[in-house]
Amino acid sequence: MNNLLARALTALVVVPLLIAAIEWRNPLGVWALVITATAIGLREWMNMTAPGTPVLDRAFGVAVGTALAAAFYWWGEAPLIFPAVMAAATVATFKFFLFRYGKMERVASRIAFTLAGYLYVGVLMTFLALVKKRPEGDGAGWVYVMLTVAWLSDTGAYFAGRFIGPYWPRKLYESVSPKKTLIGGFGGVLASVGALVIAKLWYLPSLSWADCLLCAVPANLLGQMGDLCESLIKRSVGVKDSGALLPGHGGMLDRIDALLFVCPYVYCYARFVFGKF
Repeated sequence: MNNLLARALTALVVVPLLIAAIEWRNPLGVWALVITATAIGLREWMNMTAPGTPVLDRAFGVAVGTALAAAFYWWGEAPLIFPAVMAAATVATFKFFLFRYGKMERVASRIAFTLAGYLYVGVLMTFLALVKKRPEGDGAGWVYVMLTVAWLSDTGAYFAGRFIGPYWPRKLYESVSPKKTLIGGFGGVLASVGALVIAKLWYLPSLSWADCLLCAVPANLLGQMGDLCESLIKRSVGVKDSGALLPGHGGMLDRIDALLFVCPYVYCYARFVFGKF
């Protein structure tokens, strides 16, 4: 099946579900999708970074990382509770590998990758669910901003690279992602700015024209770096895709890699520029 067609068919299934969750006034709809994506992403992360290890070891990382993400969502604002949960997760992980260390020479890397997975997938992804809880009532709009900034950037980069790239084939970061071009990066930035312009004119009129740039451009650059960072990890462990869950997209992490870096910035922008939660 053509890759573009596979992407379109996947979108036809996933996008209506996303919209339904976002439009539901109860923020639990978005959280349910986020925690599901977190668990799947953690599973892919553990499979990539610890191939061949016992299933129990990988399942432990998925369970603890997902629990940490849930704790961040429910108690992230409470003084000391979430730091205490993070400390408990860290201690539990070290103790787990103390008694299930397997090959001694791999213990340090397995602990490091497991802890990194908690933060990379669990904590960063949760910002998408947190923004839906804004008491100002515009949480749904900011969820759309996060998603469109990240995903329209991919579309803008694809078309810019496909149609303009042959005339300016300079690579963005060839050693990490050989197919990405500099012109594709510019196309992604323009698409993200366009996403914010649409938000201002349609569903988030509180944005100023300055906000369209100040939110979109840094978020896009972070998203592109998030994409490159996942490519770096995949190249380092010798895999092409994080998984095969989404036809045309690869795994869950392949679809949310940019979003993981976009969400914290947009969350902070919404919080500190448009009122404290």
